[in-house]
Amino acid sequence: MLSEFSESEKEILLKHFSNTDDSVFAVITPRQVDRGALMSRYSRTDKSMRKIFLDEFLQNENRGEEFYSKVLLEYGDDSVAELGEAQIAIEGLSNIAVKKIEDRRIGLSYLEKSSRYVAWDKKVNGEYKFFRDSDIMNSKCADQYLESCNLDFDVYSKNIQSMISYIQEREPIENQKFKNASGEDVLFSHLRDEVDIKSATRIYNATIKAKSLDVLRGILPAVNSYKCWNYRQWKSI
Repeated sequence: MLSEFSESEKEILLKHFSNTDDSVFAVITPRQVDRGALMSRYSRTDKSMRKIFLDEFLQNENRGEEFYSKVLLEYGDDSVAELGEAQIAIEGLSNIAVKKIEDRRIGLSYLEKSSRYVAWDKKVNGEYKFFRDSDIMNSKCADQYLESCNLDFDVYSKNIQSMISYIQEREPIENQKFKNASGEDVLFSHLRDEVDIKSATRIYNATIKAKSLDVLRGILPAVNSYKCWNYRQWKSI
């Protein structure tokens, strides 16, 4: 299988991850703030962990602080505050395997790629990202299994934009309140500052998309192939 990274990229990655190609790896980048931000960013994008690091963190030494400032301070998502501990990543698991691992919670805390923030409509090498167990694929049920899973993903993918439009109609931006430059909650139509308007629009669009994906993710089969990474050490340990 071809590597996702060039030889020069691998050389860089080995300073920040325990390996460059395996699906199980430790995150060893020196700065804890970058580890935590990288984890949280990972749960909100369809890129692989190491690809995100190369694209977003390598060239910007302030990326960790910037991400925490945006997510923790502006949006109030304090779950990212506990991410700066010891991390082991596992990518390419099925949803079933993810839940099996997450049932063993003693001493560990978990983060997985969120189906609320990440749309699972993209294909890799012409195939949707669901688990293809060798026992199933070598059985008489292989064709039926593929047909069923592909149908689920087709229905999911074709309805994302329709669901977004539907929720926008039900919850138009004009009816929503946002904080202005003075910290006051005001209706969107009452915002005057261009920065406030852009920020409100961005927040609204992200929220509507998340609500849409939240509704549709129930269609996805349990063999949905999460790129999941786990085991941020619980901060009481």
